[in-house]
Amino acid sequence: MNVLLVRPKSLNIIANVNVINLEPLDLEYLYTAAVMENVNCEIFDSLFDRRSLKDVLAAFKPDIVAISGYITQEAVMLDYCGIVREHDPSVKVIVGGVHAQVNYERFFCDSIDYIVHSASLEPFRRMLRLGKNFDEALLKDIDGICYRRDNEWIVNKQLLIDPDELPIPDRTHFNKNKQLYRYLGYSPCAIVKTAYSCPYQCSFCYCRKVNNGVYAARSIDLVVEEIAGIDCDSVHIVDDTFLVDKERIKRFIALVKEKGIQKNFIFYSRADFVVDNEELIKELGEIGTKGIIVGLEAIDDCTLDSYSKQCSEDVNESCIKILQKHNIDCLALFIIDINSVKSDFDKLYSWVESVGLKYASVSIFTPIPGTPLFDEYKDRLTTDKMQYWDFLHLVLEPTNMSRKAFYLEYYKLFLKLTYLGKRNGVYDFVDMQYIRNTAKEFFYNLING
Repeated sequence: MNVLLVRPKSLNIIANVNVINLEPLDLEYLYTAAVMENVNCEIFDSLFDRRSLKDVLAAFKPDIVAISGYITQEAVMLDYCGIVREHDPSVKVIVGGVHAQVNYERFFCDSIDYIVHSASLEPFRRMLRLGKNFDEALLKDIDGICYRRDNEWIVNKQLLIDPDELPIPDRTHFNKNKQLYRYLGYSPCAIVKTAYSCPYQCSFCYCRKVNNGVYAARSIDLVVEEIAGIDCDSVHIVDDTFLVDKERIKRFIALVKEKGIQKNFIFYSRADFVVDNEELIKELGEIGTKGIIVGLEAIDDCTLDSYSKQCSEDVNESCIKILQKHNIDCLALFIIDINSVKSDFDKLYSWVESVGLKYASVSIFTPIPGTPLFDEYKDRLTTDKMQYWDFLHLVLEPTNMSRKAFYLEYYKLFLKLTYLGKRNGVYDFVDMQYIRNTAKEFFYNLING
């Protein structure tokens, strides 16, 4: 039996400027599960593989195709499912990934056979054990999946993940292609996931809805064992926030020292954790932490409160100072609100400069399906095309500016922050002319509608 694992391409040209390209870890976990079940398997990463899906299907002749992607890839995922069905109707099509886990009903269509709405590997492994025929009488016993029966979609009960049961992923694909994967100036860069969902309650956050909203963290001993075996100098821990449990982080630091691991670490944290735990931050810097990605989100308390962020402007500033003190880059994330006026764009850039941030990324306020914010704003949406949920498009009408004026100010802010990063050495590896031309084309199309 042959199983093809597919990562779809991105429709957004800005996503293709090779600034952040992450290893397809979700597919590597599936690959590992397939190997454990003695199933022949291949990864097709169409972000970089220039072959067409049709050509790959013809050459590999899969019995099962599993497609995993994010919300912005929904249309491509559905298109790929149609291509597989047209190629050979007997091929079983499975869809999964974080978007499908929470919004599985968006994939109820004839070109899909099964949807995995769990982060656990167990549903995939159990389906592989069914073989080519997938006995439908047994599907009802597989928790964490949706399947079709007599043209009706059946949703089996949720299956929570136990991260300690996950195997160390087989990185055969990464090791062959590691030059493709980076995080900013860190290349090659591997990624590691140590927890699922998030214990915090930010109203805009999608990640906390994963795993049915139940935060589950992997044993840090297993995490460090995995990291020690990665043949790569840089590791990006992609948990929504890695710095949650102080004792867990102390154990991480101790094990990295004990095993003599020398790598560059990048991970996410909340600003308040940094401020409340400076000594831990100092120790993290000493074991190789180079950058901490912090969702600062806004520069005023009123906006932070509206996002249920449970942080403040003062905490954000203190976080930046602490990271600077210990020579760790604060990789700051912000949201520009749809209620913004022109001066808000200028104030945000001035604030970024004044606090000495080397890198800042600004997203347009976007309520994501599955979050409380989506329910609040769903009647005001101006589109239902998920490729526009890339945080670079307006999916709501701005309240104090025209769309054209909003996009123009956002484009100017995007360029200013890009050049700020260039001056600070963040983008030493990129062709700025290419980024400028790509951004110009992208935003010209937005501004001119």
